[in-house]
Amino acid sequence: MENSLTHGVTFSQLSKPIGDAFKESCSREPLKTLQLLLGTNRDLFLVGGAVRDLLSGKEFKDIDLATPLHPEEVSEILKSAGIRVIETGILHGTLTAIVDDHSVEITTFRKPGPRNSGLFSASIKEDLSGRDFTINAIAVRLEDGVIADPFDGYADLTAGLVRAVGNATERFEEDPLRLMRMVRFGPAWGHTVEPQTLAAACKSSALISKITPERIRDELNQILLGPVASEGIRALQETGILTKILPEIKSSIGFEQNDFHIHDVFEHTLWVLERSAHDLPLRLACLFHDLGKPGTLSVDKDNNRHFYSHEYAGEEIAKRAMTRLCYGKKLQKQVALLVRYHMRPLDCGPAGVRRLLRDLGDDFDSWLLLKQADKPPVMSDQEFKVMYDNFMQMVQTELEKSQNKSPKLAITGDDLIELGYSPGPEMGRMLRDLEELIIEDPDKNQVEQLVNHIKKTTPFPDKGGLE
Repeated sequence: MENSLTHGVTFSQLSKPIGDAFKESCSREPLKTLQLLLGTNRDLFLVGGAVRDLLSGKEFKDIDLATPLHPEEVSEILKSAGIRVIETGILHGTLTAIVDDHSVEITTFRKPGPRNSGLFSASIKEDLSGRDFTINAIAVRLEDGVIADPFDGYADLTAGLVRAVGNATERFEEDPLRLMRMVRFGPAWGHTVEPQTLAAACKSSALISKITPERIRDELNQILLGPVASEGIRALQETGILTKILPEIKSSIGFEQNDFHIHDVFEHTLWVLERSAHDLPLRLACLFHDLGKPGTLSVDKDNNRHFYSHEYAGEEIAKRAMTRLCYGKKLQKQVALLVRYHMRPLDCGPAGVRRLLRDLGDDFDSWLLLKQADKPPVMSDQEFKVMYDNFMQMVQTELEKSQNKSPKLAITGDDLIELGYSPGPEMGRMLRDLEELIIEDPDKNQVEQLVNHIKKTTPFPDKGGLE
């Protein structure tokens, strides 16, 4: 390997914790197996996030390797050794090896250029010169632990700086998803973007429209799960990227609320994100929960601003945006449910608690986390704690009661048919009415009382039955 690729450093010369982590990681399977098959005197390198994480003192999950061998040659060697190979990316120089139940991506050295150009290189230095940011342009040769860091990525990593490799505009043009990756590695991680890189990103923000919804979705998830997700979303907005990937959010920026708030809708969204737990469905719900406000604004005679039913409008916005970004149906349903019920109050009384337990089901705990993150800004922490503790006491009481009583109605649709009612929308309405009745007073969940209620509220057919 050329001397210009390194400062003469091996992982054994790093600080002891980092050096030990490298030694341990490079000596365990599946790296050891792949090194024996592909790495002897062939410059097999550990690259990407694994190197960045190890240099940061973190445990890495994804394993990416780079090699001068062409993909067909790598595939032949691995298959001959009985290793399963997935070749879906082979035209672009990447394949996946399954070693001891671990997925390892192996990519042939590339020349700088568009993401799918398929131009191969024989040099790790040239390969690193086409990567997005200096902190991701560091490689470690598995054979001897020599570090290739031609762009001083370790120094930027130590300084918490995100800097493009070479010409930032060219890097963004090669793959516009790098605009979002800049935000993920930078503000969403609490790091700073180098000024020239940031300026190039702002000028290139329109390029993000070329990226498939699936790739945008995955990168947005990473930003939302960053340690400073609120700053990540703010950076997306300031660079002009956010409204291109989520046009639904545009009307919330600078949109005034009312006396119950101290922020506009967008700033309130960031405030709630900042306070939320590290959970993807929850953070997506935080992102969407108040986006229905601009479209539901009404102003009364005293000039007070109201947003009646904005939670239902927000639910539809969340569904529309998540469908466009190709989120799975299960996650869409979960986020929509949280947005729909985020306005349910904590001081709702026992019947309100029973409705929440019924309506939220398995998502009740996530709803609790959303309510904590979305604490009324004008309410003190102590006031909120008292309200929350009182609510949880009611929850505990209702859960204890429900252990001794069936949550199901004492009569069913079949029973109503026996009484003489016909199946259809009217019967569905009657059953929902009965459910509300027992939510208000569970003691009324008895056949006689339910039938009497039906008689009072619905014309009763002239036919014998449950009476």
